[in-house]
Amino acid sequence: MDIQVVREKLERVVGEPLKQKELSLDEWNTIQKSSQVTAQSGPHSPILMGNELLFPWNQTESKVICLVVNAADVSESEGRLIELVIEAAQEAEDNHALPSKGDEEELNVQLGIWLQSQLEQGILNEELPDQIILKTRLAGTMVPFLLSYENRSHDEISYLQLNKLLRSYFDGDITLIPLQNKEWLILVGESLLSGFREESDEGQNAERTMLYDLCQGIYELVSNEWGGTLHLSVLEPIVPAQALAFSLSLLRETLQLGRLFHFTEHIHLPWSLYLERLVYSIPDEQRRQFLEQTVPHSSTTVFADNETLSTLETFFQLDCNVSETAKRLYIHRNTLLYRMDKIKQETGLDVRSFRDAVLVKLTLLLCKVTKRK
Repeated sequence: MDIQVVREKLERVVGEPLKQKELSLDEWNTIQKSSQVTAQSGPHSPILMGNELLFPWNQTESKVICLVVNAADVSESEGRLIELVIEAAQEAEDNHALPSKGDEEELNVQLGIWLQSQLEQGILNEELPDQIILKTRLAGTMVPFLLSYENRSHDEISYLQLNKLLRSYFDGDITLIPLQNKEWLILVGESLLSGFREESDEGQNAERTMLYDLCQGIYELVSNEWGGTLHLSVLEPIVPAQALAFSLSLLRETLQLGRLFHFTEHIHLPWSLYLERLVYSIPDEQRRQFLEQTVPHSSTTVFADNETLSTLETFFQLDCNVSETAKRLYIHRNTLLYRMDKIKQETGLDVRSFRDAVLVKLTLLLCKVTKRK
């Protein structure tokens, strides 16, 4: 790929001008020796010359051609993205084809860095640029999963280990994109999901049930293999080449909301968190006023009691069904009714009434976000 084409595309991605500079080999070696940068990790790693970062594009026996950008204008992730794009462009030029399987991890890392850069800049609706070599592979419909993993007692999961495990689970090729903070974006082609689908007339509900079951399968697979703390979110099928940054932003928001409002759960679905997303967007002062006006001192009295919280959470989870709630809690129906009467006496709200149940549900959510935000 021509250096001018790569330079123009990188300018559009990072939003800063890049210059092309040619140095003699002696000049380059001198700059390397006196530069203030850390040890280089690859042939296209940058060096710092004054206020500029120099990214080597090509080196011959007599000269080095570089792409140059103002060091203060690019973040560390953008700098790494420039390096990877140059390296990928050179490899593509040499091979005239997609890199081999051995280069797959590096290409996925490149895509992860680009995604992180887009999110940091708040650019969510941009299609994958042409210099992302994986773009052609991501032009079809795929299902995105976000995996957040932490295990303090063991080493981190490696790309090769997780990729192998997930490929065996889905019985085919997937795209595994490493992100920051022990996050992994998993893209699974719709064709690989045929074995998980069942013929049904339920439409969207059946599709969402399947996605939840897939998350449950991934959770059990990774937990059994490595243990640790694991959270998952998933979206309905997307075309990654067109909407990957936006989808990643939504997946991260879903994980954040799920861990905030349902901290005992490990699988978080965006279509189950509409009300939570609305409550989270309410300003602090309005939340405080609502709590004071609806149920005075609720955050420190009745709704701080673990038994009451468990009772209400289960009651709402089971669509306000008294009999099913009593069974789930392993208590007599009359015991449950007694607890509800006690809540009514202390708050003035009867959760068996639709209007009061809505207020109590909102109060529970507001208490959670006010306490933890």
